[in-house]
Amino acid sequence: MPQGTSLSATLNYQLTDFATGHMNDLKAAYDYAERICPTVRVPGSHGQYKKFDDVNSFQTYNTARAMGADPTRIEFAAEDEYYNCAPQALEVTVDEEERRQAGENNPVAQQLLDEGKIKAVLNAAALSYAFKRTNYVISNTTPVANRGNFSNPNIDPIDQIDEQLDVLSLACGSINFLKVTMDVSAWRIIRSHPLVKKRLVGVQVSEISIEQLKTMLLFPVDLMVASISYAGTNQGPVGGSGASTGEQAGKKRLLAGNILIHYSAPDPTLYDPSAFKCFVSGQSNVQAVRSYMAPNALYGGHIVDWSEDIEQTSQIAMVRLQLS
Repeated sequence: MPQGTSLSATLNYQLTDFATGHMNDLKAAYDYAERICPTVRVPGSHGQYKKFDDVNSFQTYNTARAMGADPTRIEFAAEDEYYNCAPQALEVTVDEEERRQAGENNPVAQQLLDEGKIKAVLNAAALSYAFKRTNYVISNTTPVANRGNFSNPNIDPIDQIDEQLDVLSLACGSINFLKVTMDVSAWRIIRSHPLVKKRLVGVQVSEISIEQLKTMLLFPVDLMVASISYAGTNQGPVGGSGASTGEQAGKKRLLAGNILIHYSAPDPTLYDPSAFKCFVSGQSNVQAVRSYMAPNALYGGHIVDWSEDIEQTSQIAMVRLQLS
């Protein structure tokens, strides 16, 4: 964007409303990102949140109260931490030739052109959400030692996943809101593993289904097999080392070769012990759409901006298996 253009960008209320609504349609990448690092909308760009890094964070309380006595007060053992939402933005241009081709005197065509441009920006933003959150989660979790060696035909993947579910349920004090998230490469290894197939008593199948895998685990969990890919050039690692089987040159899958077993409360807030959170000011990760015309009048553009801060809010609410 040429120097000084940003000074002429003005808030576009109609496109801001459109962008806010369209974010709800970006299901695949957005739902995956929300799963491993849910969004918490905050009233301002700076504030405090509760960090849960020890087992005392998951307290039970005596709720009985004697006549005339004070109630039991909920206390947070974890220290308060600060979030600081940093500005984010993506831009797309609309050339004047594009407007002429769409029909300069057709307001409907012009609006559809602008909305199409905004969709392109938001599609890129959704993939950015998924990439950044995966990168942060992988960078801030250490794989469980001596686990994830599913290439060994004598080691049962289900036993290892069950073990971590047991550990996590003890740490969090509940089997509710536990999730298992893996990428396609991990799922391919598990569904073809001889010891996993052996669990299907009396059923002749070549590989198991996702629903069958759910019934094999220690207790019911929310299971997702994710298949979100991105162009790997200059992006850095967001999964295991190297590309997984079936990946194309220059394309990589998020979470490649990893399994996340994690606790994530529904409708997260500043005060629940979910493993990771993304604090965001603004609605639906869109704070505003600003439109401008370039000084040379040959093109205009739209800027989508928001602010966010990704934080690990509980070190004990997620474990990671890295496959080998």
